[in-house]
Formats: sequence, C-alpha cells, structure tokens
Amino acid sequence: MKNLPIFRNLAIAIIALASANSVFAQTLTSNTSPIIKQNAITNDVHLSVHKDPNCGCCTAWIEQLPSTFKTTIRNTSDISAIKETLGVPHQYRSCHTAISKAGFIFEGHVPNTAIHSFLANPPTEALGLAVPGMPIGSPGMEVGDKTMRYPIYQLNKDGTQIIYAHANGKNIVE
Repeated sequence: MKNLPIFRNLAIAIIALASANSVFAQTLTSNTSPIIKQNAITNDVHLSVHKDPNCGCCTAWIEQLPSTFKTTIRNTSDISAIKETLGVPHQYRSCHTAISKAGFIFEGHVPNTAIHSFLANPPTEALGLAVPGMPIGSPGMEVGDKTMRYPIYQLNKDGTQIIYAHANGKNIVE
C-alpha cells in the first residue's frame, strides 16, 4: 500500500504525456502570437471554475492561484456539457474550465501569468486560452521537480486556434 502514491504519480505522468502527444500531432495554423509581458493587473481576477468534484488536479490548480484571483467553484459531473456549450474544441479540452467575468474561457492548467497577460489585453477575436491535457509541471500538475515545455493555445471565436505562448512548468518561456 505504501507504493500507491508512486503508482498514482506514474499514472498521471502517462496520461499527461498521452494527452500532450495527441494535440501536438495535429496540424495547426502556423501563426503565433507572442505573449504580452505584463507586470500586474491592479484589479482582482474573478473566475468561475467548472470541475469534477473528485478531481485533485483541478483543486490543486485553484489552490495555487494567487490571492488576486477570486474563484467560484462549480462542481459538476457533466463537465463535457459545459465545454460543449462554451465551444471548447475537443482536442483542446482538459479537466476543468474557468470563465472570467468578461466571459473569457481558460481551459485546463493555464499558468497565472498567461491569464493576467491575456486579460490585460484580450485579442478581439479570442474566446480564451487553453492548455490541453495535463502537462507535467503545469499549475496543478506538479510531480516533484519535473516539468515539460508545452503550448498555451488561444481559442478564437471563428473556431481557429493559434499558439499564444509556451510555458515550462508555471513559467512562460520564449
């Protein structure tokens, strides 16, 4: 029984890699949009987070948010219906969906800095940001000191997606 946490972490890592590989293998538009460097937003960020009540990584993502993020947690056993209603494409889905007061979607383990940057200057064509799957080391998906580089996608109202930025763990990278 004492090896159970090791097997749990190994299972999370395998799921994260499988999810990431399925998205990376898809062909996307070659357009990329550099992340806007933003020191801070003076106003609090209000997010309504839809998640499965039994998902530990969703809870970990919420708990790591800074105090300037105010959250309302909405536990649901039918998270797919929420994503469908919001127009989150299947290949960009993760385990939880956050919605800002302005209606922007933050799908999955999006780093805090990307949320702040996006909300400081939201592109007019954007629905929000997505981190598909469960990248190792992303906010809420910490596995020791292991991290991986992963894309943060901008989901657009016309159904297209572009890479908004890349992250490694919780940090935005070039």
